[in-house]
Amino acid sequence: MVIGLGGVGSVVGRKLHDYECFDRIILADIDPTFALKLHSDTKRSRFEILTLNAMESAKVAAAIAEHKITVTLNCCNCYTNYSILEACMRAGSHYIDMAADIYSAPGVKKPGKNSFEAEIEKYNSPYLEKDLAGLLCLGCDPGAVNIFARWAMDRLDTATSIRVLDADNAEVRGYRFAVLFSPETLFEELNAVPYFVKDGKVTSGRPLETEIEWFRFPDPIGLQKTYAVAHEEGVSLGIHPAFVEKGVKYSVFKYSISDKVYHVAKSIDLLNLDTWKKVKVDGVEVSPIRVATANLPKPAQLGATVDGFSCVGTEVRGTKERKRVEYFIYTMDSHRDTYERWGFSLTVVQTGIPPALAAKLLVTGKIKERGVMMPEALDPEPFMENFSREGLQIFVEKREVERM
Repeated sequence: MVIGLGGVGSVVGRKLHDYECFDRIILADIDPTFALKLHSDTKRSRFEILTLNAMESAKVAAAIAEHKITVTLNCCNCYTNYSILEACMRAGSHYIDMAADIYSAPGVKKPGKNSFEAEIEKYNSPYLEKDLAGLLCLGCDPGAVNIFARWAMDRLDTATSIRVLDADNAEVRGYRFAVLFSPETLFEELNAVPYFVKDGKVTSGRPLETEIEWFRFPDPIGLQKTYAVAHEEGVSLGIHPAFVEKGVKYSVFKYSISDKVYHVAKSIDLLNLDTWKKVKVDGVEVSPIRVATANLPKPAQLGATVDGFSCVGTEVRGTKERKRVEYFIYTMDSHRDTYERWGFSLTVVQTGIPPALAAKLLVTGKIKERGVMMPEALDPEPFMENFSREGLQIFVEKREVERM
């Protein structure tokens, strides 16, 4: 079952339909419009449509039980995670999502939501008892990039640092300003306190003022200025026990953003508009972030207007047989080519392929791990063997330094 049929959910559903291991795919949403479109556009469709509110956990559990669902993919906003995690645990379904909340340090009060650590703490034992897997944050970044990190770490004797790096040189024609994925999520991330691991400890900095670094991405993107940004993997990779044991003391997630995006984000933060906490305006309660982004084009409608490339990757530095070794494992593709192949934006396609592949690997027995976990806890080999053939093109750069 796929819950949430926006752009990512539609890509996930389409990929699942390509896999013969699934007899039926249930498409569930509070508004079935996009589910019906995917069903009607698919030859010999095995899709079934269900109207379902992801926040009604008991009804989600009942639907899972009634339809005998093996694996449930949560393609909704991360505020639904607890509801669907609970439903899967009760009804006996594996669980996959694409994001938790951005990391919040223990003891730091944060309104509304909690991070991946809280989800693991609450649900790991119940999932283990029921022989279920709960795979958190398994989109692209976080998700594939965590698997890239694990793949590189498995090839090193020691390691010191992990950088997850996301750059884009896209140009959107016809709009004064546009972003390629949820604008609410983007500005929430850019203006949130960036947590990362430094000197072996989780630490924090000021939004868009921390760990600024120039990085040379593969052509045609090239040299870009990157900023530490709040993202789950910026912390999770630096505190993963197996990585700490190998010597990792630094992990971070960094965006490359344009000067325009930088200044818009700073302005939204200055006006305190990057919050979901409702305020009363002219007698009506509204979320400031929804108002700030209301006139922006929807990411799903931008595909045909975007040119340029996106590169998302993981750099791991360490040693192998006393040589200094650096890996940069990344996925890179053209916005225009991807839209022509898929009919969706590259950002959406990059996010949707990993969870669909994970669902296939779960039901075919290639993922054997159980419990609730981040992607770096999984064996990376089944993913790395299949990413490129599934449509997520993977490249590996390796640099060795040896003293003469």
